Amino acid sequence: MKYLLTLFFCVFLSLASQAQRDTIALNTDWQFAVDLKAEGMPQQWFTKALPNARKVQIPHTWNVEKDTENHYGWGWYQKSLSVPASWKNKNVVLQFGAINHTSHVYVNGKKVMENIGDGFNKLFVNLNGKLEYGKENIITVASNNDYGKNKAPYTNSFDWPNDGGLIRTVALLVSDKPAISYINVLPTLQVKDNSGKMQVKLGFEEPGAKNLKLRISIIEENQPTKKVVHTATVTPTWNKNEAHYNLSLPKVNPWHFDFPNLYRVEVTVLNGRKAVDKVTTDVGFREIRFENGKTYLNGEHIKMMGVEWTAGSNPDYGLAEPKSEIIKHARMMKDVNAIFSRQHFQQSDEFYDFCNRNGIILQEEIPLWGPETPSNETIKSIATLQLERMVRNHYNHPSIFAWGVGNELDGRNANMKAMIQGLLDKARALDPSRHVTYVSNTLKNGFNTSPNFVPDAGSLGDYLMMNEYGGSWWDIPVGTIHQYLDSIHMSYPDKPFFISEFGLCGPNFKGGDERRIEDLIYHMAVYETKPYIEGAIYFDLTDYRTHYPGTSEKNKFRRRVHGVYDMYGKPKPSMKVLREVSSPLEVQQVNVRGKGKSSVLIYGSKGLPQHTVKGYKLYISDKTDNYATTKAYDLPEIKPGQRVTIEVEDPFDGKGIVTVVRPTGFITSQKSFLE
Repeated sequence: MKYLLTLFFCVFLSLASQAQRDTIALNTDWQFAVDLKAEGMPQQWFTKALPNARKVQIPHTWNVEKDTENHYGWGWYQKSLSVPASWKNKNVVLQFGAINHTSHVYVNGKKVMENIGDGFNKLFVNLNGKLEYGKENIITVASNNDYGKNKAPYTNSFDWPNDGGLIRTVALLVSDKPAISYINVLPTLQVKDNSGKMQVKLGFEEPGAKNLKLRISIIEENQPTKKVVHTATVTPTWNKNEAHYNLSLPKVNPWHFDFPNLYRVEVTVLNGRKAVDKVTTDVGFREIRFENGKTYLNGEHIKMMGVEWTAGSNPDYGLAEPKSEIIKHARMMKDVNAIFSRQHFQQSDEFYDFCNRNGIILQEEIPLWGPETPSNETIKSIATLQLERMVRNHYNHPSIFAWGVGNELDGRNANMKAMIQGLLDKARALDPSRHVTYVSNTLKNGFNTSPNFVPDAGSLGDYLMMNEYGGSWWDIPVGTIHQYLDSIHMSYPDKPFFISEFGLCGPNFKGGDERRIEDLIYHMAVYETKPYIEGAIYFDLTDYRTHYPGTSEKNKFRRRVHGVYDMYGKPKPSMKVLREVSSPLEVQQVNVRGKGKSSVLIYGSKGLPQHTVKGYKLYISDKTDNYATTKAYDLPEIKPGQRVTIEVEDPFDGKGIVTVVRPTGFITSQKSFLE
């Protein structure tokens, strides 16, 4: 009997300690009504059933639907929600992935949130005390995507689709109290011995949580083993409503774009013996630093090459992309060897998770775009709030190495420079562990030795990011691009220098994909002769939808023909060219050594990108898509500029296809050497 009582007590404690946090998807069976005449607010649609409504699923935008493609104004969503009586003492939070761009949220006819001008950040609404427990509750959302002045991006000064609505998923977060509102984890890599340190910060919804304990586990996540590397139950230290805990690990596997090792951090909140909440997040240990104008990842000097994807490009979905569409485009980025990218506006969790797991180093930006943007207090306030949300929501992603505060603003205007400086300072204060920058297209202004030299706002960040369009948007001879780059480097010689955009935009510039290929090869050749260029981002992955004037369509197909894929993800000939010029390896020759034997000559790239190659595999096949069925050859470690010859069995007598694959499984080079 004593044994049974002891067993029962242990089981009871185990059940009592099970954390209570449920994430309940709310993506089906919403009612939607378009508000073509802006009648919803004066007629108080939030107090009743929506007129002439129809059923939609979330994510949703009306701007890919035939009758409302060009509607820029209000759209209304409504959903009935059954709330159990048992939730009365729970913490209930309504989570929106994003609502573009201004929104009002109502519960049972009462406003519970107003979001002004932030269309891409995740939003949270605490519903404690706002619900009718044990009853049906009505959630109503009014969403507005007009070209107003109280938003960022400002009015129509941006070059991507202006799709309104609940463009990302919706969920309820339900837990006991006290509840966690956020978890921010800072892993630090000690490069000399691959040891790690970690700072864990937990924000709580309400005060009075200081008697809590935390049970923390750290587990290898996407690695060959799933070791628990740390577990402890601790009493945290407190700073207002934020709980802190620091720890050290003697050995960690660093995060690298070819070896994107992740660790899962699980934190359970214990109120006495009861587990009241639990959160998890994935992190990675890595060091990205600048020194003497060079970029170092985990102690190694690297140069990075990548591509940008403009979300919302597929006309079937617009910005209301399902997870499958997001992952499809992220894989397309890796298929052209992207290890580096930037995003003009905040993306979905699925995108960042992919980059974490597959190795893309990101600069994430708030969507301040275009010289029309003013530097007034309204824009400054909206941009600052967007920045705060962005950093809080995405703090844990190892793929994000920097925060950007704008793109192609009027960077020589004194008032705009002051606003940019303020946003950079704010980003540094919010997250001292990451770099900050502003993307410029007005960097050139003589040299800093000139008495009339005026630094551009692009020099205020930790590194230079410059959009370069010589031969298209820039009305200069292409033969002077190299001099232009030299002048910028001489003006800011201590700043690491990256090309943040280059490419060819149609229909504005004619010549089709053939000209795109010529433009790509020429610009890469120029960049690779400049030892101070630390990286480049090709723009764009796909032809992308835009609201911007000057394009050939007036509906959801209005687009920039700017990509190496079309809007639906079909590759153009330029796709393979971008993949090859972005490879860290140069497969140069296949030499037949006898019947069934050949040697493959490979160099480590000395251009862009540039880094040590480890863990890559080589295949010889007769087709591009069957290489994985043939023998794999492990390549040795290859440093930039190093020559390596690989002896292979070759049943194709030098006429086969050589495929080289990264440790992450993506093709980095695929060539045939037919006569």
